[in-house]
Amino acid sequence: MRYPGPRNDRPETTGAHGMVTVDAPNRRSDDRFRFSPAYTRVVVIPSTPPSGSAAGGVVVIDGLELGPEFDIDLGTPKGGLEGHGYDVSMTGMRFELDEALPVGSEVTVQLYAPAEREPISMRGTVVRVFSADDDPGPRRMGVQFTGFPTPKDRERLANRINARACCWPK
Repeated sequence: MRYPGPRNDRPETTGAHGMVTVDAPNRRSDDRFRFSPAYTRVVVIPSTPPSGSAAGGVVVIDGLELGPEFDIDLGTPKGGLEGHGYDVSMTGMRFELDEALPVGSEVTVQLYAPAEREPISMRGTVVRVFSADDDPGPRRMGVQFTGFPTPKDRERLANRINARACCWPK
């Protein structure tokens, strides 16, 4: 959305080249925890089957076929898309992948937190993909969580966010 111009309820400052910076309110309901860039590994597994597909457990997105097989050496699903996390909260996460997933894609995100033996898994929907024009390189996107595969995954994420000082930088 384009900034429509000055409003009395938006504090603003003028930056370099005459650009206007607006202090936006934090619309997130939960605390967000930021990772060190390119440090926290994520694997994103698209789970939205194409409409009318009868392919059991196989997902096809823009010609990329992803199945439920596993790579025994890494313990991660084959076809899972490797990337890096930027931040996480109990309601969502921002991460990057080499290729963008369509907005609305249902995914499972596996977060490999430092000092954890197993990944923390969350299910969610891609709600935002950052523009390639504004942000060249790997595609950053945001996912809103819709659930956790197990109550233990939810508990582990909550414990990690609450224990920020332990293993993730502030």
